[in-house]
Amino acid sequence: MNVQLPKKDNYDLDLPEILDIPNVSAGAILKGSVKQYGEKNAYIYRDTPISYNAIYQEAKRFANALRTLGIGRGMVVSTHLPTCPQYVAAYYGIILSGAAYSPLNPYLPTGDLTHQLNDSETQVVVTHESVAHSIREVLTNTQVKHVILTGESEIYSNETPVPMDDYDGCYSFAALKAAASEDDFDAGIVPELDLAHIAYTGGTTGSPKGVMITHANLVSNITQIAAWTAGALPILDSDGALRFVAVEQDREIYKKKYLIPLGEEVRLSPSPLFHITGGIGMIVSPMAQGVTTLLPDRFVPTQFLDLIEKYSVSSINGAPAMWNILLNLPGVDSYDFSTIRNISSGAAPLSQKELGLLKEMFPNARVGEGYGLTEATASVAGSVMVAGGVHKVGTVGLPTYNTKIKVVSLDGMSEDPLPTGQAGEICIYGPQVMKGYFNKPEETAATLRSGWLHTGDIGIIDEDGYLAIVDRKKEMLIYNGYNVYPSRIEEVLVSHPDVQNAIVIGKPVEGIGEIPKAFVILKPGSGLSEEELMTYTNERVVHYSKVRELEFLEQFPMTAAGKISKIHLKKQELEKH
Repeated sequence: MNVQLPKKDNYDLDLPEILDIPNVSAGAILKGSVKQYGEKNAYIYRDTPISYNAIYQEAKRFANALRTLGIGRGMVVSTHLPTCPQYVAAYYGIILSGAAYSPLNPYLPTGDLTHQLNDSETQVVVTHESVAHSIREVLTNTQVKHVILTGESEIYSNETPVPMDDYDGCYSFAALKAAASEDDFDAGIVPELDLAHIAYTGGTTGSPKGVMITHANLVSNITQIAAWTAGALPILDSDGALRFVAVEQDREIYKKKYLIPLGEEVRLSPSPLFHITGGIGMIVSPMAQGVTTLLPDRFVPTQFLDLIEKYSVSSINGAPAMWNILLNLPGVDSYDFSTIRNISSGAAPLSQKELGLLKEMFPNARVGEGYGLTEATASVAGSVMVAGGVHKVGTVGLPTYNTKIKVVSLDGMSEDPLPTGQAGEICIYGPQVMKGYFNKPEETAATLRSGWLHTGDIGIIDEDGYLAIVDRKKEMLIYNGYNVYPSRIEEVLVSHPDVQNAIVIGKPVEGIGEIPKAFVILKPGSGLSEEELMTYTNERVVHYSKVRELEFLEQFPMTAAGKISKIHLKKQELEKH
């Protein structure tokens, strides 16, 4: 199959074209990180540092505790936790035990919570005292055998467990770990077959689906990320520890090449750990690269900016919704961002206006976008990180190592790649592509075809192999027979100097299909009218993409993962319709 391959000189020429990925379980990553970075701070939570050694110790204890409960390979353990250090220990304990980790949004409504627990066939759930009431409400309607409770008193110690008087039938997370062994054990994991994650998609249409990520998928993606972002290759030691080592050994050359060397990064992100961005970007990837990760309880803009200065943060990961808030925050110009070397945006496309403003705000940083999805573990493509490579504005960069990307016809009639520059559905082929949807063979067959993952996203590949995201296939609307891409209209809307942020959805209209309706947040003090903004926008888009309705809002509805909830806006319009 003829798939356009990017030019080699935009990759690190000191790295192989095809990475050799070790066939090991994901627990080998933690073992290797402890070997390299043992006493280094892995996390800082509420100004308290937590070492790599401490994470490993707690993870081994929890893995052994699960084993005493009869939990291991082929079983599922769900986490129902807000962001906290116990989350990291629980995650790695599950991975080391051989069970599959399945994250739950701790703020799910009871109906959705029941569905996910049952759909994933969860046998154990780890919850927090602040959200445990939700588990209590649904427990009798699930297959869950054991509930494990943690809370504020056990953040840093197993010696002060949460009082269990009000939690009959539950286990104490701290007490289980305190009584457990710290010994290593072989869980008998077969990396290419056994599941590391069952991560649920957002469920924008129908019920959320459980994405099956094997240990081989996870190790592959972490290896790809380490090579792409840090020029590092995996080394498997005789004791089974998987370490990542930079190919360039000269420190000064390395800093010029990648800006942030392995072991020196201080990372900050607002993503909740239950979301795939937080799970990979704040738990697995940073451990592999010797990162010190700051764990904020939640995203509070001024606190977020204070952390950057206090801890000399060098890398920030975020989504456009977060960047939009920070860029428009009063007093943001008074902060010192000189330590920032890397700014990474994902989850949705950045507007050209926002990208330019980020480059102004963080003058010492490489500002880039990435593309990934739950069905491909996390990462698929990214802006070129190596010095000398071309960074094309308006794209999410190039396919990462061992990954192929093509775009095919939106009508689903052909698997052949479309010509350069033509919009089509993005398809992914690589070792990070999921095993399938849990217990959903028909959906799996529709999404995975001959090994290619059909993403539902619409993109364009240019003559150099760079990928630009046009829109979600499900968000594309049809107006009088024309394909209309909301993100293109949003780009024009936010280019107006009085506009802070904008969202466009399709509003059903009889006889037409859907019309583009815009929701807009204006900058404080703006006197811009709806008519003026519609005129400004419609003069700059093709006739069939003109905004037909526009509504000003003070804020957008948000998902728990920090994304703007288009589905909420669509539901409102459907109810009106």
